[in-house]
Amino acid sequence: MKTIIGSSLLLICSAVLLAQGTVVHKPATSIPRTVSKSTDNQPPSWRGLVDSESTTLGHVRGVFLNRSVIVGGTVHEFNGRSQFLEWQIAVKPLNTMKFADPKVQKVFDQMPYVVPDDVTFLPASYSGKEAKVIAVQLHRSDESRPSTNALGDSISDDDRINPYFDLVVQFDDGTVAMTTQYPSTLAAGSEVELTSVANATAEQMRRELPGIVNKTVYAVGFSRLYRPDTSLDEITKQDAFKRISPADVPLLEPLKIVAAKYVDSAGVVIKIKLPNGEEALSLTSMLELQTPPGAGVVQTFFERVIGSLLEEIPSSLTKKDLDAIRSGTIYRGMKEEAVEYTMGFPDKENDWGTGGKQLIYGKSFLVYVNRQETVVDWQSLDDK
Repeated sequence: MKTIIGSSLLLICSAVLLAQGTVVHKPATSIPRTVSKSTDNQPPSWRGLVDSESTTLGHVRGVFLNRSVIVGGTVHEFNGRSQFLEWQIAVKPLNTMKFADPKVQKVFDQMPYVVPDDVTFLPASYSGKEAKVIAVQLHRSDESRPSTNALGDSISDDDRINPYFDLVVQFDDGTVAMTTQYPSTLAAGSEVELTSVANATAEQMRRELPGIVNKTVYAVGFSRLYRPDTSLDEITKQDAFKRISPADVPLLEPLKIVAAKYVDSAGVVIKIKLPNGEEALSLTSMLELQTPPGAGVVQTFFERVIGSLLEEIPSSLTKKDLDAIRSGTIYRGMKEEAVEYTMGFPDKENDWGTGGKQLIYGKSFLVYVNRQETVVDWQSLDDK
């Protein structure tokens, strides 16, 4: 195995990034952080409440049914049309029919919404628009689950645990759309946000975001910095060709914030000044802003809005760690945390002998860590 040091290691990261090309995918999840001393008065979020294997359909209905939401998600191009991947046009079968018998009408009204075909997706023009949740129903594939438990007790729809369900919304123009999710996938995605939460977030940004200008942040291996001419669409789609090469990002060096803007359809865009005098952009997505931190983790407003940047140099890093990170190197005995500050998060992890892990970057660079989460070796397949 060969030792990879300095710029050669960063060039591997750059090659992996550029090889990916332009991609469209969901915003990255929040970066784990240490516990802060102060508390951010973050708008209340439903995500932590439904992100559980014990969440019931009744719980989801309590959160969403008859509430106003903002619709979002992943947009892609298909046959020259921009449309959502997760939302499809929905209808109620024979929804124009009316029955004289109230009992028959009631049964009809309780019929589930359906997707009439598999190719009619919601146009991207509905991105960021408000809609009302008109139904939260079990998906057809979930209806075959047993209706009684082992004691013979009846299980209602509301009692279904971790259901596969349809969230059905209606826009002001009458368009009805449906997304099918598990509670945890809905909580982890960007398909929907309660309007009340979105409005509270916008008000907090208006009030507090100007205060982060002139503050200092630090970039690390997983920070996402883009050229100053990157458009909002390009930065939202994480256009790899607009992203500044990891080899050109000064790691753990003080960077000054010179501008910050909140865009309700995307998140917080931050402009920073690099040590060479050039500028760069960073985006903290709406999903990052609205996803609560993990249990026991408290974030300040500043920590939350800077996204993949750091507020300060982690105190857990030694001088040897700092020197290695800033020079783009790794060494045997380096903590996994420090490897991520150098190279970013791995694309994949595999179990490796003696209880350790194999961290895979791209298709060609492997880092081996033991059960104590320190580096024992690494390998570049390109050098074979």
